[in-house]
Amino acid sequence: MATVLERFVQVLGYPGGVPAGARTFTLVVDGGEIEAEERDGRLILTKALRTAEAGESPDLAALADYAAGRMLKEEAVLAWDAVREAPILWQDVAAGADAAQLRRFFEVFTASCDWWEARVREVRDHQRVPEMMIVP
Repeated sequence: MATVLERFVQVLGYPGGVPAGARTFTLVVDGGEIEAEERDGRLILTKALRTAEAGESPDLAALADYAAGRMLKEEAVLAWDAVREAPILWQDVAAGADAAQLRRFFEVFTASCDWWEARVREVRDHQRVPEMMIVP
């Protein structure tokens, strides 16, 4: 029987698939890496948020200002990864999710990644917060 990770990449039509029985896999999406891990009955996607300058970490405090408003809009969570020493975005779904749920899960997560990466660029470039943004 296929693991949720195997089913996930198959649903996405990801080229090459994953090794049989794999519990972790790195997907290359739009030139960036998304880590996928099956753990405790969940499929977890994680993306490190880094600036373009030599992979430096953006200012977590500046990004955290956005987190409260985003929690109301999306399921992806901003967190600090002590191993990577970088802020990450992560989201999970039940391992028993069907194909449509897995596809939607990935679409929503990658949309969140795009939004957060744009904020990383704004923080890096010291642009002001858009007026329609909910900031605590």
